[in-house]
Amino acid sequence: MRSGDGDERLRLFVAADLPPDVLAAVGEWRRRCLAPREELRLAGGLHLTLCFLGDTSSLQVPAIVAALGALAVPALRLALGDVLFLPEKGRKRVVALRLEDPSEGLVRLQREMSEALRRLRLYRPERRPFLPHLTVARFRRPGQAFPLQNVNVQGFGLPAVILYSSVLEKGGAIHTPLAAFPAS
Repeated sequence: MRSGDGDERLRLFVAADLPPDVLAAVGEWRRRCLAPREELRLAGGLHLTLCFLGDTSSLQVPAIVAALGALAVPALRLALGDVLFLPEKGRKRVVALRLEDPSEGLVRLQREMSEALRRLRLYRPERRPFLPHLTVARFRRPGQAFPLQNVNVQGFGLPAVILYSSVLEKGGAIHTPLAAFPAS
């Protein structure tokens, strides 16, 4: 949506993409284990969301890029963990894969990003602790957990953190990268 002063509203989020081999392994697992289940809808673009800003003025993008660019994105070593059904209590809405973060570097990075965006008054950190996970499917209607085998993937690194704009379409969200912050 545009206003008369050149401002546009963007739906923004900060995320980390997964390496191609990890995406391929998760994609094969989803096709084999989740796609046949009628009660599920497979999630679109697979990424690790760090901060969801939501509806934000396009005029704020340079300040967001500067704030995120001032942070060091560490080279992290992660692994795919157990299958999660969320929320933890009650009827389930999401099927996810836990991301194991032995060094807790990802948790620290997410906290630093949250704080940098909070200082810009563009983000309100969630009250619940950050849970590193990859959403792989959503229940069409709230449902129940069911047995699933884990994805067998070796440890991996996250190459970069990306500021995305997201446009919701009938076929799913279209994510456009606005800025990337490579791991060092």
